[in-house]
Amino acid sequence: MAFYTPVQNVRAFRRMTGYDQINWNDFREVVNAFHGRIDDWYILPTKELIRHREGGHYAFAIMALNCLLIDTLSQFYYGALTSSGRRFKDFVRDCIPTLAGNLPTPINQPVSQHNQTGDPLRTYEEVLYTGFRCGILHQAHVPLYGVLAGVPGPFDFQAAGVTRYTSNNADCPTVICHPQRVFEEVETAFIKYLTDLLTPGAATDPLRRNFKTKFEDSFGVTISITI
Repeated sequence: MAFYTPVQNVRAFRRMTGYDQINWNDFREVVNAFHGRIDDWYILPTKELIRHREGGHYAFAIMALNCLLIDTLSQFYYGALTSSGRRFKDFVRDCIPTLAGNLPTPINQPVSQHNQTGDPLRTYEEVLYTGFRCGILHQAHVPLYGVLAGVPGPFDFQAAGVTRYTSNNADCPTVICHPQRVFEEVETAFIKYLTDLLTPGAATDPLRRNFKTKFEDSFGVTISITI
């Protein structure tokens, strides 16, 4: 049971659509409304930034939206009420494998409140979460082992020549990220997720149950997941 519930005849669920205009017992209509809300909040603003960027100057904002969208989708995908690093990385591995995989060389990290053992980063999904997601949202910048720039794919790995460890002046591996290419991969995963939600079958039943758990808690309405 959600802690809050909306007054449906005065609240908007998405742009130009009120809560009371949606049939919450029609799962296809619910998914379409969810699609529209995610478009309004994440997809369309990102595309607008991409369309207007000059020389990649909006790369930071685009990457921030990418990370927020992955965080959001991971919660609906697993039926989680809050975000977590484990679910973020699991979602990337399970649903966006083009953004996952082992780094050629681990990236060392300092001991901190969130990494008390100083464990190195060993995978791209770890760099995506710790470096880009947490760096942007918690530190207001990407750590120096991460770079936002135009590269052929979502990521490029530079073993040397870009960053150094302060302690010994040794080369620190660096992950260069192309925010637009990352967005393309995330949007593809989002569309597939929507398709899976609307495809009946035993394989997709858990997705709908997880979606219902997160949706009802987030938006304060009871929905049917019958297709």
